[in-house]
Amino acid sequence: MNKQNTGILSVPEGFEIIEGKGPFTDINGPFFGKIVSKEKVVRAFRVEKRHLNSIKIVHGGMLMTFADSALAAAVRHVSGRSSVTIKMNSEFLSPAREGDWVESDVEVIRSTRSVAFVRGELKVGKRVIFKADAIFHYVHARR
Repeated sequence: MNKQNTGILSVPEGFEIIEGKGPFTDINGPFFGKIVSKEKVVRAFRVEKRHLNSIKIVHGGMLMTFADSALAAAVRHVSGRSSVTIKMNSEFLSPAREGDWVESDVEVIRSTRSVAFVRGELKVGKRVIFKADAIFHYVHARR
């Protein structure tokens, strides 16, 4: 593990903090990233107390927020283009708890001139906790 710290536990080797992704992400992060190959990027976050619901597991909205970010990051990494979510379907499979390291495993299935089709999983270790598939529309970034 390296010396980066989210306030609870260290961040696994190879992950760097993702900055400058907008106010909403800044409030819900920090999120971390690691480039695996030209086709694959991994996003992750360490579960903090503020991410929990009243029964002390990660709030579903946090998982959906993070998954949306991870899916969009994969689209950007593979295509080099900015995009916005048109549709995202999600499945909650298993809880994540405070201190867990949640990692994305995302695949861009198909990319057309205007949209990208993506699917992914969020995992704690080898345990899949969440699945999503989505469609993203390519946009021109405003300056």
